[in-house]
Amino acid sequence: MKGPLKNTAVRYTAMVLVTVLLISFFAVYYYNTNISKKKNIPTITFSENYKTKISVKSTQQELLAGVTAYDEEDGDLSTDIIIEKMSNIIKGNRREITYVVCDSDNNVTKVTKEITYTDYKKPVIKPVSDVPVIKERKYADILACFKATDVIDGDISSKIRIDSIDTSKDSINRGVFPVTLSVTNSCGDIAYLESTVTLVE
Repeated sequence: MKGPLKNTAVRYTAMVLVTVLLISFFAVYYYNTNISKKKNIPTITFSENYKTKISVKSTQQELLAGVTAYDEEDGDLSTDIIIEKMSNIIKGNRREITYVVCDSDNNVTKVTKEITYTDYKKPVIKPVSDVPVIKERKYADILACFKATDVIDGDISSKIRIDSIDTSKDSINRGVFPVTLSVTNSCGDIAYLESTVTLVE
């Protein structure tokens, strides 16, 4: 074989070998990072001690009671379980809790459980006096006439919003006008109140 042709064949062979080696390397890397790790993902289980009916005052520690996690490589991961999120209120007094745990390979397992509050009540809006009175027709003055409380969040008066207000001229002359208020707690539950406010000029 002549010189130029021989050199071309050698370069071609070298390129093929390098390509094969690169493909093999990436295949092994992909297997180690995407396939082999998925075989040993952690599991989350719930024992008989886990309560699905709880109080609104339950602590995070109580919400984690009876929840365990295990991984073939890392062993017991129960202390690594965290509550990722809690959903809004579902149909009255039910709610979903999402538990999550991660192993040393960064494999993540999530499990969602539904719980029921035994003592939940919707937030409540009340006037601070029998006859809410304002001297100026300002939103801030109207809001100051009401307070809101919630069994989970406590005082949520700062979250009260005015949904509608009668701004007709006649109602201003009368001094008394209707107002509709709403408030939303941290569970996404909304309460409404239809009331009246007296404008004193």
